Amino acid sequence: RCMSPAQYFCSGEYRATDWHHYGLAAPVYTHFTSPIRRYADVCVHRLLAAAINVAPLPAHLSSKSYMHDLCENMNRRHRSAQLAGRSSVQLHTLIFFSGDDGAKVEDAYVLDIDMGDVHDSPTMSIIIPRYGIEGRTQLPTARSADGDTHPDISYTKDDERHTIAIRRDGKEESIQVFDKVRVRIYAKEIQDGQKDLKIDLVAPALFTLSASATDVPGGEEVANADKKSSKKQRGRDSYKDNADAKSSKRRRK
Repeated sequence: RCMSPAQYFCSGEYRATDWHHYGLAAPVYTHFTSPIRRYADVCVHRLLAAAINVAPLPAHLSSKSYMHDLCENMNRRHRSAQLAGRSSVQLHTLIFFSGDDGAKVEDAYVLDIDMGDVHDSPTMSIIIPRYGIEGRTQLPTARSADGDTHPDISYTKDDERHTIAIRRDGKEESIQVFDKVRVRIYAKEIQDGQKDLKIDLVAPALFTLSASATDVPGGEEVANADKKSSKKQRGRDSYKDNADAKSSKRRRK
């Protein structure tokens, strides 16, 4: 994603020093597979066959201007196919997370933390492994609508440790890059007929847009899970206390 996509080009239009492939660190590079897959592979096969005297070069492939237009068209079509594929994935993702039962609560991992400028609330880039989704989730704003500092929310970012700490309602909690968090994914209608995929933090609770996890749609799952876990722990502690009491009683006898 950080590099520009590779382009088809006519070698006669560029110097040999410009033929390199940055991603592969190769000074000269072309590629071809089965010629039934892409027209670009057909062209490379024909040029290669002519270069090694296996077959004559078709007349139209000897024209530099024709090859230029051909490469430009292949680059355009390749880019269009990529965009169409991404749009298809986006459409079916929105369909999957739409509806009353479309929202899902899943584990996610923090990729980076952005404090934004002075007027923006911090955001985190996260990845949801189960669905292969990457996106940004917004943290509670530390400023009110008129730009004043919110009295009960403050953030501290540690760039060396890649952490962000929130202080809210007298409590403090931190998140570090690669930490596991809990998020809710859903499709939100932003205007008539247009939806957008939204990702809200559900846990840790202090980082949710609502002060309480149970106030966040989908947060009930986390809250109930915490209650069940706490209940189980209390049951284990009670059993342990009873066992210790019985053991002590037997020793006294």
